[in-house]
Amino acid sequence: MSTAPQEDEVTSIAAAARQATQQGDLAAAALGWRRLIRAEPDAARWRLRLIDVLGQADDAAAAETERWALLEGALASGAPLAALLAALDLGLEGLGATFEPYLAGSARLTRGLPPRPPVPPLPARVPPDDPGEPLPSWPGPVAGPLAPMPLLSLLDASALDLLAPALSRVSLAAGQVLVREGAGGDALFLVADGALEVVKDDPDRGPVLLGRVAGGGVLGEMALVLGRPRAATLRAAGEAEVVRIGLDALREVAARHPAVATVLEDFTRQRLLATLVDTSPLFRELSPAARHALLGRFEAREVPAGAVLVDQGQANASLWLVVDGEVEVHRAEGGAEPVLVARLGTGAVFGEITLLTGQPATATVRSAREGRLDVLSAEAFAVLRAAYPEIAVRLEQLGADRVAENRFIFEDDAFFEDAD
Repeated sequence: MSTAPQEDEVTSIAAAARQATQQGDLAAAALGWRRLIRAEPDAARWRLRLIDVLGQADDAAAAETERWALLEGALASGAPLAALLAALDLGLEGLGATFEPYLAGSARLTRGLPPRPPVPPLPARVPPDDPGEPLPSWPGPVAGPLAPMPLLSLLDASALDLLAPALSRVSLAAGQVLVREGAGGDALFLVADGALEVVKDDPDRGPVLLGRVAGGGVLGEMALVLGRPRAATLRAAGEAEVVRIGLDALREVAARHPAVATVLEDFTRQRLLATLVDTSPLFRELSPAARHALLGRFEAREVPAGAVLVDQGQANASLWLVVDGEVEVHRAEGGAEPVLVARLGTGAVFGEITLLTGQPATATVRSAREGRLDVLSAEAFAVLRAAYPEIAVRLEQLGADRVAENRFIFEDDAFFEDAD
């Protein structure tokens, strides 16, 4: 598949500037990055590349000037993660005071977690070289509410200051791998500028592109919650800048600062639940408004191994969603010992049949190990059902499917007569 000419040109100029840097031709490298700054004046990655070259050329004064210009311009234009990279480069102390308008408690901060933004459009054609042309200035201050920084805007100024030593900058060239599938999870990442691709290795098809995450996206938070190897490879779609947050340091900060621990738990739960609601067959066909309403009604539960969540023969008044963990489904017949009939993992939903019909549960469900589940009570469901009829319709469809599935598994139509 052919690549758009303007993307080709930007990629070739960036590659040439990198090659010039490696060869020691820093003047040519600086010229290349300046050309790209003219093409995309709001792209922090090009200014950061220029800063790196100026630093290698021992032009400390020019590098410092560019860092401050990036910091002030990015803050004013509503690009706080780009500003954070400049602040880290400057070794700025007291990040909390600098970024206070973007932190918890700010009157200008937009509430809630923002959706992952789309990948930005390709730039216009790069103009010809003109070393004498002044570089464009950053846009003026953003009017009105400010978009929050992912995760960090849930912290206050003191918590950000405490977290600062765990933050670092990662610069990526086009195609460069940030983390590989199967590697240990030692950090999470905030995409400050550019875009990353999420790639999964398929035994039959090879690498499969699952999606792209643009500036403002968060990657790697599952490692914080689940403690499992990376589920996919992350690589740069083009030149990209990333804020790295080391997990060991993050955990140390959370242990010493309860507010950080609370924010992290809340953030990771929201992200896990939002991902499940977006991808689960139960929820993905609902309208955005209905999905948002569902998210607000689920309650988080930490469950120990062996906890009985649904008891066969008893009324179940809740809908359960496995956020992290595994549950076992057991069924007893004719006084015999219960038999394991299914295992349900992350993303699974259960309890919808009895929630909808009011009939006794047809099986027992217990946690196979310690985990996190979210539960929707009958009272909360009644409120949602009245406000969003589509939720009830979707659940009834899923309930009918589950009844049919259970008939097939249990080979016992009589057991389900009351559920029809």
